[in-house]
Amino acid sequence: MRNSNTLELRKSTISKKIGWGFMLLLAILLFVLASRYLTLDPNVYFPEQRDVYMDNTVFLLMHIIGSMLAILIGPFQFLRNIRTGRYLNLHRWLGRVYLLSVLFGGLGGSYMATIAYGGPVARLGFITLAALWLVSGFMAYINIRNKKIEQHQKWMIVNYALTFAGVTLRLWQVIFGSIGVDFLSGYIIVAWLCWLPNLFVAFWINNRKLI
Repeated sequence: MRNSNTLELRKSTISKKIGWGFMLLLAILLFVLASRYLTLDPNVYFPEQRDVYMDNTVFLLMHIIGSMLAILIGPFQFLRNIRTGRYLNLHRWLGRVYLLSVLFGGLGGSYMATIAYGGPVARLGFITLAALWLVSGFMAYINIRNKKIEQHQKWMIVNYALTFAGVTLRLWQVIFGSIGVDFLSGYIIVAWLCWLPNLFVAFWINNRKLI
């Protein structure tokens, strides 16, 4: 029985490490992809939103820079070795930068969502995402200030699942493009699909207490 439990524990540990590595890889790829926006080259923007982005550069950059920092910092905050022991101060400082990134990224994203491509349905999807991103970040902050560590961890899982919408949005776009869904229809669907499944996964993880 002991050997069986040890084997299962090893498999679980390996699975978590593989999952974490894949998450980090996708986060890095999005970071690199999004960094193109920092050039302020209009040719980087997709044609349907080029004029909108050029007219709202400040809010666009708030969203892009905040999201870039959050997506890259997030995976390291889930490492147990950083959350405890001698690296605890690093975890705290990264957490502060992360939550500030979510704040600025969410505020910029909230505004950009109101003028997003795809019309009212897509805009509502992105506005809801931005609101939940900000609220979950606030709840994570309040709970850690009150030293409710377990609740803080759960809210951070929810928050990073929403941060990861930047990755899943692009993955869904690739999938829809490959099966011939027209860009407008796909974009409207992705405005919701990029974050709803992520949220369900976060709730599942919190219920299973996998971290």
